[in-house]
This record gives sequence, structure tokens and C-alpha cells, in this order.
Amino acid sequence: MVKKAVIICNGSVNTKHLYSHISKGDFIVCADGGANKLIKTKFEPDLIIGDMDSISKNALKKFKGVELIKFPREKDKVDLELALDYCIENKFREINIMGALGSRADMTLTNVFILTQIPKNIEAKIIHENQEIYLVPKKLSIKGVPHEAISLFPLKGDVKGLTLKGFKYELENYTLRFGIGIGISNEFKKKKVSITFKDGTLLCVHFRKWF
Repeated sequence: MVKKAVIICNGSVNTKHLYSHISKGDFIVCADGGANKLIKTKFEPDLIIGDMDSISKNALKKFKGVELIKFPREKDKVDLELALDYCIENKFREINIMGALGSRADMTLTNVFILTQIPKNIEAKIIHENQEIYLVPKKLSIKGVPHEAISLFPLKGDVKGLTLKGFKYELENYTLRFGIGIGISNEFKKKKVSITFKDGTLLCVHFRKWF
């Protein structure tokens, strides 16, 4: 049984991190130009999906035997959404997304916000260099290294009843307001921290020292 799906997008991807985060048996989905990122690696996608407006001729040639699902260029969803729809429909329960961030702020924000549309029973995260980006359930313990940085952002409004334990800056039953930077650049004080909250949508960016 396939352990997880890895979606490769056409943003910034460090080849070193591809080797760190793709394991044997993972189902690799390239969202359009994400296939370009695999040309000089040992990896071959299991699927290429999107409108094919950014995939290179070299990638199309190298991966000509790979299943390709093509959509019209004028469509209601970005390529990452199409890739996620496929993974959700095929019942993957763990999805890592790479190459979702890049020089275009609009696409970067869209790709991060798409996390809010993924069913809660699926463990999904964006991996960018040494950063893990994911939505936090209402009760979560995280293992890390003391002094590792971690930032928390409320989405879709305020996060209420937020309690942080094991951090350099702890909170108790706090309302973290949307659009305010107080959740930025916290740190692990202990090897294991806990986050709980009562209401809202909370995004975490965890900067790992050992990745």
C-alpha cells in the first residue's frame, strides 16, 4: 500500500530536499511544471496533472510514458487544487506538497490558503526548505529542538482560547487576532510543545534545524 502522496509544484524546490522527503513507494504527482523539477533527479512522477502551460518540452519528453491528465488553461482551479482533488479522491491520508512557494505572491498565498480546503482526516503539509507549513488541529503536541523557531497565524478570523505550553513565549486562553503579528517567531523551550485552542483556524510554520 502506498504510504503517502508527494505533490511537486512549479515554485521553489531545492533538489536536496526532494531526496530528503520522497521515499521509495511514495506516489509522486507533478502539478504541471512541477515535472520540470524532477528532470535532473532519479525520480519519475506517477502522474502529471494540470493545464500544461508551464511544463517544459524536456520534461514532456523525459516523462512521455507517465500518465497525464490535461485540463483547459481557462479553468476555475489552480494546478495544485487539481492535484489535491486527485489525491483526495484516491484516498491518500498523507500528502506532502513541495514547490508551492515562489516568487509570485499571489500563487504562494493561494497555495497556502488551499490547505484550509483539505479534509481534516488527511495529514497535509507544505514543505519549503527547512520549513513545514500546516494547519493545527485544536489539540496538538509537536516534537522539536530547543530554540527552533515556530510561528502561528490565525486564518479566516481570530483564534480563541489559545494555550501554548513548552514555548519560550507561552499563552493561556488567549485570543490570537487575525492580522496581528504576535504569533511570529516563537521558539521551542522544550523538546515537546503543546498547542490547544477552542475556536478558529490556525496555521503553523515550523522551522526545523534538522531536516
